[in-house]
Amino acid sequence: MPKMMRKVEIVFDESQITHYGGLYLFHKFCKKLNLNYTLQHYLKLEKTNRKHQPTEYILILIYIIIAGIGRIENVQSLGYNGVVKRILGIDTFPNPTSIRRFLYTLSTKNIRQIVNAHTAIQRKIFTRIHPKTSIHLDIDGTVLTAYGKQQSTKIGFNPKRRGARSYLALLCFESDGEFWYGSLKPGNASQIKGAPDAIRKCIAKLPYPLYRIRLRADSGFYGHKFIENFLETENIVYAIDALIRKRMIPLMENTHYQPYMYDWETAEFMYQPDGWKKAHRFIVQRRLIPEDPDEKAQLKLFEIKKYGYRVLATNLTMKQRHVWNFYNKRALGAELNIKELKMNYPLSKIPTNKYTANVAYFHILLFAFNIMNWFKLKFPAGYPHKDLLNYAVEKIAKMENV
Repeated sequence: MPKMMRKVEIVFDESQITHYGGLYLFHKFCKKLNLNYTLQHYLKLEKTNRKHQPTEYILILIYIIIAGIGRIENVQSLGYNGVVKRILGIDTFPNPTSIRRFLYTLSTKNIRQIVNAHTAIQRKIFTRIHPKTSIHLDIDGTVLTAYGKQQSTKIGFNPKRRGARSYLALLCFESDGEFWYGSLKPGNASQIKGAPDAIRKCIAKLPYPLYRIRLRADSGFYGHKFIENFLETENIVYAIDALIRKRMIPLMENTHYQPYMYDWETAEFMYQPDGWKKAHRFIVQRRLIPEDPDEKAQLKLFEIKKYGYRVLATNLTMKQRHVWNFYNKRALGAELNIKELKMNYPLSKIPTNKYTANVAYFHILLFAFNIMNWFKLKFPAGYPHKDLLNYAVEKIAKMENV
């Protein structure tokens, strides 16, 4: 039997070794998107005495976010990395102070220009990579806690830190995870009041009319002004988590239930809430209250006697179980995307003390998030890891410019 090596020496003394090497494929993809040209076309910002162009700063911020640099203060590691500078085509890497000063120079007009550049690429991606005849939108809001006195932060609903100042991020995603709308508002803002404008802007971004638009939302968007005065007026199909009121309880208890899946049952009834113009379809789901206290707390059900309930308000005409199947996919949409933005992207890290600068960074971050999602769309899930690099290089090389 041959002897195996007993001593292996591993050294990292090659100057071109970097754990940011994956940025090369991302950079090649960005070139196919004509990202630099599109930013130059839309962003009208005069160059000052800085060493870098305004579009270079935005590209640097996008690459910082994709590289997993959580805070602007931590960009020094990229500054010492010659490979990253070569990819970006810059001689020197800006320090954190320079990056913040650039964010401070951006006005609301410049932010709109960045959003317009984002929209221009998104429309082309929607048409060429995954054209559709219908779209499913997931809208949700999330609280961004401020650890300081950042401009325009307010005390509002904050489930984790009551009484803390915060921003409210209102976000809308398409069902495949693509971001479509975002706004950063003071923490005491109402998300349901901002929802109609958010949906209108999502529809306006579509490159061509679609025959059906569906919306999923949690109970924070349950209200007759949003549902009756907006969604139904605009012919938008919806499934929204309803708030259970006292007059609804007898209808929930006395209706006929059908088996759904596992321990769940479903039923439906027509109900006109107080102040609403007409009766609407409500689909209720129930199960026996679990004995395990952890499982009980996780489900967050409305408890009546031995059952826990959930109710949807909807104008969908499909069967009860299909409506719940449709709504339950929301957990893989807005909820999962917001979790990813907070854990894998620096959404929860507020970079400056100035509100306009924070809004600019917010939109650049969401731009980076979408570029990465488009990058993922080009590669099938489960592709063999050993062949992925060659496949990616070949796929990007064959890709037409957007």
